[in-house]
Order: sequence, then structure tokens, then C-alpha cells
Amino acid sequence: MQNQDEIRNLPIDIAYARLGEWLVDRKRIPVDWRKRMAAVRAKIAASFASLPKDIDPFFQALDNEGIGYLEAKQIYEILVKSTPESRNLFGRLSGAAGDWETIVRAYDKDHIFLGEAAQIMVQNVNYEIPYQKKQVNKSQQQLAELERREADIKRNAALSAAKFSEACQELGLQGNNVRSELLETAVTSLPSTFSQILELLNTDSVSKAIEFYSTFVKDAHTDKDKTPGSVLSSLIYVRENRPSLNVSVSSEVSDAVNVQVCPDEPALITEEVDFAAENIDWDITMESSQIDWDIGTVETEDNGNGLGPYEIVNASDIETHQISDSTEEPIIPDVSVSEISWDISVHNPQIDGLGDTESLVAPTGSDSTFHYSNPEAIGSNYDRSQLLETDYRNKILDDLFEAKAFLNQRFLELTNEETLSLQHQVQAVAPFVLQQYSPEAIQTMLSDISQAISKLSDRKTRDLIMILNSKRFLDRLVSTLEEKKHHEVKLKEGLKDIYNKRVELQNSLSSSWPKQEAALVKTRELKRLCESTLSKLFDGRPVNIIGEINTMLSSGLNV
Repeated sequence: MQNQDEIRNLPIDIAYARLGEWLVDRKRIPVDWRKRMAAVRAKIAASFASLPKDIDPFFQALDNEGIGYLEAKQIYEILVKSTPESRNLFGRLSGAAGDWETIVRAYDKDHIFLGEAAQIMVQNVNYEIPYQKKQVNKSQQQLAELERREADIKRNAALSAAKFSEACQELGLQGNNVRSELLETAVTSLPSTFSQILELLNTDSVSKAIEFYSTFVKDAHTDKDKTPGSVLSSLIYVRENRPSLNVSVSSEVSDAVNVQVCPDEPALITEEVDFAAENIDWDITMESSQIDWDIGTVETEDNGNGLGPYEIVNASDIETHQISDSTEEPIIPDVSVSEISWDISVHNPQIDGLGDTESLVAPTGSDSTFHYSNPEAIGSNYDRSQLLETDYRNKILDDLFEAKAFLNQRFLELTNEETLSLQHQVQAVAPFVLQQYSPEAIQTMLSDISQAISKLSDRKTRDLIMILNSKRFLDRLVSTLEEKKHHEVKLKEGLKDIYNKRVELQNSLSSSWPKQEAALVKTRELKRLCESTLSKLFDGRPVNIIGEINTMLSSGLNV
């Protein structure tokens, strides 16, 4: 059996969530403590308004709604220390110190501060501290997400910049003015490319390949009495008639570039044409004395039928009238063509004075618009290289592929061991031209022809040719390159939004941390105050407030 000392040392455990009810049930605080607390809160509001906040910095950090028992007691102690002379004849404090002394005594009366402390602890543990922790965790997660997005944006921006730089490097551009650089690159690089292609087509191995193929066709596929047909005609023509290496922009692309560079030029030309057209004297006269239009005045009279000048006519009368009219000879007006003056002159010095570099094409049909053209730009295209034409290159490629296919077949026949003996027999009766080509020689021919095919069908070469020939292709290529460049700029602009969002989150995090720490500190102090006060009320028995409050306070301490 336990004695009184052992019973006195037994702790009293109280759940924090039921502390208020526990105090009321054991009559440690009055039942109407909330009503008394309302009166105390009213006194706090009135006294806080007249509180001299310049006495201590602690006063400036206070909020009317956040003042409780601990804060009121601290305010009272500060006022007593700062104004010790504020006492009346009876030794009672006066002024602000007296007001806060009254508030502290109201709290101490019947221990109603325990009810407030229990209420604040429940509110902080169940709501305030979890909310602040949630806000902190949310801000931290958003900061981590922003860092991940920033890394992705920087990586994508670097990738876009690398793609743009690679595309410009592949086309030989600097990337400042894409359209003009594309045209300049095409005009400057294609002549050397065409020259290399023509050098490959005029090599000795290609000549031998043409001779080998022509002789083989003549010997194997042509009757003796017939003239052999021509083979590889386009390839032979290119070798005999070397095309020009003059590379220039087509009229379609040139007109588009001129419109973009000088958008106001067509309007000026139209104004000049209209001005000139207004000053043209067409010398057209219409005198009534020369042409008799046989139009007289028709007098109408009322027939009495109520229809005015109109009259009712029978169908039989119309048929009779038409038949009688058809029997009469037609009356042709005696008008001489020579009497009409067709003196219309389109020669005007004002139009001729527009200059040799501009020409006007007269409208045809119902088209009433004058078309402006630049003969110099069009004339420069007459001497353009034929290699810029797709059909011309395709014919050359067809012949090259035909020769390559023939050489591949001959090489396989000469190197195949199963048909080698048969090939020797065929070679023995073949012409000398066919006998002199060994597999090694055929391999050399194949190599040169393959190089020529590769040069002609190279993607960069085809793109440069399309740049000069097609406005649509040029626009699409410029749009693709500029899109890569603008994508990088757009991504970098997105980094500014991420930076601003990060600043907002950091500000929110910096404001949430102090609130959370303040709530933890206040909860810990209130818990300590309740335990010590209740221990005194129960003759020194230890009192422990248990529950989730301890877990939260310990986790807050670790953080």
C-alpha cells in the first residue's frame, strides 16, 4: 500500500485537448471564464491604444489580437521598470502601468489565464502550427520544382542554341540576317560546287565508263545492219557543252526580296504610271455631225384605253407584222468608215522617260493593272547555270545511275567465281575495248561516278539551289531557323518569370518560418506555465500535459 509521500509524487497526466474541460470539471477555473475573458480582452484593447510604444521595441512588435496572459505580464513588468515613479499616494500604480496591472490581476483571479492557455494550445497544435508547416513544405516543394524547371529551361535553351548554331554552321551562316546570308551563301558557294561536279564528270574514268558502256551496247544489243542508238546522251552533252557557272537569284525570289527591302517602291511606281496615264492625249472626238445615230423624239399619245402610251397588241398582228418586215430589204445606214478618225496614239514622252531599267506591260483582256518588271534582273537570269534547273540535273543523274548500274553488274560478273570461266569465253570473242577493262579499272570508274552522284544529290547542294529558285522554300527555311533562334530567346525570357516566382516563394518562406517558430515557442511556454501552476494547485504534485503537443514541440525543437 502506497503512503502519502508516494501518492504525492505520482504525476498527474492531462490530455492537452481536454485540458479546458478538465479544469472546469475540477473547479480550478470558473464555468463562465470565457465571459470574464471577453471583459479582459476589452480592457486590453483599450489599454493597448494608449500604450507608449516608444518605451521598448517589444511594444512595436505587438498586435492587439496576439496579446495574452504572458504578453500582458511582460508589458506590465516593462512599464514598472521604465516608470517606477508612477505610483499614487496609496502605493498603487497609475497611468499605463496601472491599467496593465489591473489586466494581469484580472487574469490571475480564479486562474482564468489557464482557460485561455488551454484554448491557445489546442488552437496552435491543431490548426496554427500544422498550417504554417504545410505552407513551409509547400513553398519548399515549389522552390524545388522551380529549380527543376529552371534547369530544364536552361538545358532546352542551350539545346536550341546548339541546334541553331549547328544549322547555321551547316549552311555557312553567321545567324545575324538569315535571309540575306542564305542568298549570299548560295550565290558564293554553288559555283565552286558546280565546278567540282563538272571536274568529276570530265575525268578519264568517266570517259572510259561512257566508252565501255557504249561499246558494250553496240556489241551486245545492236544488229549489224542497224545504227547503234545513243546512250548516256545527257552525260555526253554536259561533257561536250560545259554549262555556265553563273549563279544568280531567280526572278521569283528576287522580286520577293525587293518587296521586303523596299516595300514602298511599288506604290511610287503606280503613282508615276497613273500620273503619266492622266497626261496621255488619246485624240478621240465624237462630233454629232459626222455620225448620225438615227435617234429621234418619240411622241406618245393616249389611246383612251387607260394604259397611256402602251397599247394592247394581238399575237396575230405581231406575226403578220414580222412576216411583212422580213420580206423588205434591210436598210443599212450609209456610213463610211473613212469618216471616223481612229487617230489614237499611245506614244508619250512621259512614259518613255521612265528609264530603260523599268518597263510597263500593257494590260490584256479585262486586266486594268499595269505590271512593273525589272529587265536587268530578268536579263541576268538568261545566263544562269543550267545546273540550277531540276530537269537538267535529273537527266544527268539518270545517266550516272544507268552507268553505275551497268558497271556494278559487270563488276559482279567479272568477280563471281561461278561464272568466271563463262566470262573468259565471252571476253575472248568480244571487241578489244571490252577486253581491256579489269575489275580494278571498273572499280575506279564506279568510285568516280559515285562521287559525282553524291555531289549532285547532296542535301546541302539541293537546299542551296532551292534557296535561289523557290521563294516558298526560302521562306520556310528562314522561318525554321528563326523559330529555333526565337525559341531560345523565349526560353530565356521564361527564366525571368521563374526568378520572380522564386523571390515570391522565398519571401513567403521567410515570413512563414518566424510565424511557425513563434507559435511553437508560445505553445511551449504556455504548456510550462500550465504545468507549473497546476502543480502548485495540487500541493506540488508533478503535472504533465500529454498528447500530440509533445510530439509537435519535440519535432519543432529538432528543426
